[in-house]
Amino acid sequence: MITMGSQGFILLVLLLILAVLCHSGHSLTCYSCASPVTGNCTKTSVCSSNFDSCLYIEAEPKSYYYQCWKLADCSFERISASLGLQKLQYRCCQQDLCNRSFGTTVSGKMALLVTPLLAAAWHLCL
Repeated sequence: MITMGSQGFILLVLLLILAVLCHSGHSLTCYSCASPVTGNCTKTSVCSSNFDSCLYIEAEPKSYYYQCWKLADCSFERISASLGLQKLQYRCCQQDLCNRSFGTTVSGKMALLVTPLLAAAWHLCL
């Protein structure tokens, strides 16, 4: 039978305490804006530990909300009641800066694909 001496036990306890105290948890970073005019948001915030998701809302009349949120509260009923909004589209996600707008952007690859087609159409019209 293997027994642990008092020094080994103390070392084990100290290592456990050190592991708990040195735990560096990852906090989620989300866009954080209430921008009624445009859907562009560049301000970010680090969510507190009780918020585990990012929320994006597009509401009527046209207004946009970006913020930290609880995933358990990510439902139309809870969002509508909390923010006083009746007509809205929303998305909750759990990755850093994942709460971008629903809008689409043209990527560089898409521009490269479309440019030859536009040039061909231009030549056909001449």
